[in-house]
Amino acid sequence: MSNGELFDSGEIEKLDAGKVLAHMNSPIVLKRWEGTLTEMSSLAEIKLREMLPDQLDQVPQLARAVVFAICETMGGSVVYIPRGDTLRKALRDAEIFRAWRENNTRPDELARKFDLASQTVYDIIARQRELHRRAEPDLFGYEEHPPRLH
Repeated sequence: MSNGELFDSGEIEKLDAGKVLAHMNSPIVLKRWEGTLTEMSSLAEIKLREMLPDQLDQVPQLARAVVFAICETMGGSVVYIPRGDTLRKALRDAEIFRAWRENNTRPDELARKFDLASQTVYDIIARQRELHRRAEPDLFGYEEHPPRLH
């Protein structure tokens, strides 16, 4: 085991998330959560304290459980994490599209709600439609044999 590793490579497959999290208050274990993991856990704790003020005693364990789940799922891969503004814009655009598609909210209402120009809302809806269209499966085989228009 190298200095920066928390577990030997052979032990990783045997990890039980419950046991790992049960020992997270140990100073020895916490010391090994250096750098990015500590920062991620701290950010999660701050946000959870804001959102769950009546469950403050559970916040550290929840924060670590989330970080552990992220590590278990995405660990070892290089991941691009968008900056806050990019993420907020993407979430806003998805919310606009969802309101338009699922709630039949008119674009002019969405423009007022989100303080945007109507044309911007139309552009967002068009981009989101294209994203959703690409993500949907081709149930009728149009990609292989596009229909001919006469």
